[in-house]
Amino acid sequence: MIQMFSDGGPVMWPLLAAALIGIAVIFERIVVLSRIPKAAKAEKQLEEMEAVLNEGGLEAAAQKVSKGKGLLNYIFARLLKRYDNLVIEKRELERTRQTMQRGQEADPLTKFFAYQAEVSEFRDELLVTVDDATRTYVSRFLPVLNTVGSVSPLLGLLGTITGMIIAFNSIATSGTGDPRVVANGISQALITTATGLIIAIPAILFYRFLGHKADASRADVEIYAISFSNTLLTRLEQG
Repeated sequence: MIQMFSDGGPVMWPLLAAALIGIAVIFERIVVLSRIPKAAKAEKQLEEMEAVLNEGGLEAAAQKVSKGKGLLNYIFARLLKRYDNLVIEKRELERTRQTMQRGQEADPLTKFFAYQAEVSEFRDELLVTVDDATRTYVSRFLPVLNTVGSVSPLLGLLGTITGMIIAFNSIATSGTGDPRVVANGISQALITTATGLIIAIPAILFYRFLGHKADASRADVEIYAISFSNTLLTRLEQG
């Protein structure tokens, strides 16, 4: 194996790096996706977060998520942060509106529609946050694995070209009488081509498999994340 690596020439080093990166990503994603909570555990985690939020408020909920880990905890943290930012924006907007309407009293119907529009905007923002947080967590590093699968054959082709250049240079220098003259170049060309394909094929297969598993995991947990966002909206409606 060491001799084959040496015979493959300098292109074998970036191929080795690509292989190690691919293995690391595959292992990390398998571990992370296998730890995504099932329905019963996710339901329990949601109930615990809602209880902390209702009893201690946003600060207590933020402290709880800061000590936890996992997909749902990550989504809850993102939702709390986005909700807090939206509340601050709402207060600033309300102060600006009051300044502009000083001395003017808006009719109840206008206030009602304005409030409904704000709630709708809050809901849309929280749903976008759920989708973005879930996608970011379950798909992290998968583009790297896709890149490994795409680049490895190209590196192998580069090794093929450099190997053939070496072979033809040997022929130009020593002639074609001795097959050993071109053996090193051809060996390098074949080894790098095979190595690139050996790395690329599993990388692409695992990319497809892990991508499918990531999508399934998103569908499993998004319902609990949306439920938590609805709890936050309830707090908004309660003032």
